[in-house]
Amino acid sequence: MARKSIVFTVEADNRDKGKQFKITEMPARKAEEWAIRLACAVIGAGVTVPDNMMMAIGAAVAPAPAEDNAEARELYESVMASGMAGLAQWGITSLAKVPFEQSKPLLDELLGCVKFLGGNGIETALVDEGQIEEISTWSRLKIEAFKLHIAFVAATAS
Repeated sequence: MARKSIVFTVEADNRDKGKQFKITEMPARKAEEWAIRLACAVIGAGVTVPDNMMMAIGAAVAPAPAEDNAEARELYESVMASGMAGLAQWGITSLAKVPFEQSKPLLDELLGCVKFLGGNGIETALVDEGQIEEISTWSRLKIEAFKLHIAFVAATAS
């Protein structure tokens, strides 16, 4: 199965309005390593991990219960759906507490998943000059790339 992609269109009423970007998820191994580095950076910065987040992390790395154990399976899927969504929210807000020299490479990797879609529909690498004129667009692209990488959670829980 191919990696998932989305097309993000800037809707804000600014200089980037209408511009389109294609965001494609990282390969699985790269995404896993990115998530581990994110967790290490956040925890290393002294951010407290709430108990419910630790439960979600534990559920994410634990094997899924057998199909014939309906009660355990239901609990597991519930944690995967709601707990991991909470983990994603926690991850985004916690990244702001990580020193810039540690967070910048992580954010740059998210932007590495983004291509600019020109008016002719041709994908080009994202560059700093010309394609994006608003700070808010840079921020939004990082958020959308992050959301794409955690979207699998809902799929695995359903």
